[in-house]
Amino acid sequence: MNTETTATQPVKTIDQMTEAELEALLTEKRKAKKQALTTEKNQHEADKNNFLQHSSSKFLQIHNEMKELKEYAILHANELYDRMFIIEGKEPKETKSFSLKNTKDTVKVTVDRQERFSFNDEAIVHINAIKEIFKTKFAPRNKGLYNILDSLLIKGSGGEYDPKLLAKARRQVRELGDDNLMNEFDKLDGCQRVTSTALYCRLYIKDDKGKYQDISLQFSSL
Repeated sequence: MNTETTATQPVKTIDQMTEAELEALLTEKRKAKKQALTTEKNQHEADKNNFLQHSSSKFLQIHNEMKELKEYAILHANELYDRMFIIEGKEPKETKSFSLKNTKDTVKVTVDRQERFSFNDEAIVHINAIKEIFKTKFAPRNKGLYNILDSLLIKGSGGEYDPKLLAKARRQVRELGDDNLMNEFDKLDGCQRVTSTALYCRLYIKDDKGKYQDISLQFSSL
């Protein structure tokens, strides 16, 4: 019986390779590197798509659950609030805000109805008038202080006064005793219109120190 043996070819070193063999080796290495990069990119793309698919599914699930929770909490909180009056034989009192607490005073739910305002086109007339009065009244006295006041009332980069900030400042302006300024603030206040209302529901739980802590459902607070 004849047995054939195959001799193992010796592995050549770089120095022993011909120019053609070196070029073939370099081409093979480039091909392998390119393939590895392609595989890595494909895996990254697959992982990214899986992550986004899972995240979007989870976000939508929690979003819908939170929407249902808000509707449930506001509905039942309002029912319980009305029943407090009905039990006492009185008409439920309409209010923009109310709270309910448990017997142990450790859990509290607050429901708020907030109005959303906007300003009509006439508002800019009174805003500009207020701006000029502030400039005349304060700039000559203390330009640095006036610049601070001016910058606090400006919104964005357009150099325009923020109507909402001016509306909030109306009460403090009365203390200045300037009738013209107050008149412009009154006119600006008259330019506000209620555009919509928003309902908010918050839950609080007392901590070990006896203080109510807001159980926030906002990402920024977690």
